[in-house]
Amino acid sequence: MDGLKLDAAIRYEDYSDFGTTTTYKGTARYDFSPAVAIRGTIASGFRAPTLAESYYSATNVSPTSAFVQLPANSAAAKLLGFSNLKPEKSHNFSVGTVLRPTPSLVLTVDAYQVTIKDRILGTGSIFGSGGATNFPVVTQAIIANGNVLDPTVSQTGINIFTNGASTRSRGLDIVASYPTDFGDLGKVNWTLSANFNKTKITKLHLAPAQLTPPGGSAPIALFDQTAISNLETASPRMKIVGSAFYSLGGFSATMRATLYGKSSEYQSPNGGTYYKQTIKSALIGDIELNYKLTKSIELSAGANNVFNKRPPNWTVLAGPFPQTIVTGGNVYDAPMTFSPYGINGGYYYGRINFNF
Repeated sequence: MDGLKLDAAIRYEDYSDFGTTTTYKGTARYDFSPAVAIRGTIASGFRAPTLAESYYSATNVSPTSAFVQLPANSAAAKLLGFSNLKPEKSHNFSVGTVLRPTPSLVLTVDAYQVTIKDRILGTGSIFGSGGATNFPVVTQAIIANGNVLDPTVSQTGINIFTNGASTRSRGLDIVASYPTDFGDLGKVNWTLSANFNKTKITKLHLAPAQLTPPGGSAPIALFDQTAISNLETASPRMKIVGSAFYSLGGFSATMRATLYGKSSEYQSPNGGTYYKQTIKSALIGDIELNYKLTKSIELSAGANNVFNKRPPNWTVLAGPFPQTIVTGGNVYDAPMTFSPYGINGGYYYGRINFNF
């Protein structure tokens, strides 16, 4: 059939640690005319745990607390009832259209869904002491990991990677590009892209039986409101990027504006009381200028986040219990670390490129 293109692939792998797996991918595209086409893809995926996810360990301390990132495949993790990490398995499909209403304008629109089973995630904080719910076995696991706890520390706990949930992500990608030629004044390639997406946890795995609170009938939730919000709301559900690439002779310039949608995250000082922190929508500008001195040497200067936009800060006030509040505060207050555009503000640079 004229205009129809089909592709298919199958992949078989044998892992010494995880056995065998077979994944597939199929794509189809049909061009009704040079101006209109539809396309679709369906595929499965397999991702083995990384060495860092399986064996990474770190200790984060303050004058009054100590939290350990416990290696997922360690003996200390087994003490808490955690099994070795399993691979993630995924399925995804997308369907979309390609439009060329004029010879220069290209517009693509694609909708997609990705589901992941046994997704490897970092748990919320599990307390050994100083939390709303504490487990002596957590303190035992910290010691079994080789950590020596200062007796003056009042709050201890662990975080750990585990196959903790199944998730579903749905979204829409839109991209438009249009080149313009101004003759002796140069050329500009205009691009506008947008992504709208939503990730939802479809299943949360239970914690091991060792993490059942005293007097309780079921284990605690492995993922607290902080961990859940990291997946579902800490990344903005909307991102729109407009850019222009200008060139004239040896000179070129890239100008880009990115609009990030609202994002939010829950935080807790003790695993019992949670506070919602919100970052409003923000427009971030980037620019880069380039000049080619010779065939081999190019000079560049630019700025990422040229207007030095920063996320709001937060602080903790004393009270009946620590209270987290959002402030407009001092630059030395703690910035919200889940910011989609970073916490460091503007980055300005110069660069010399050599091509050999």
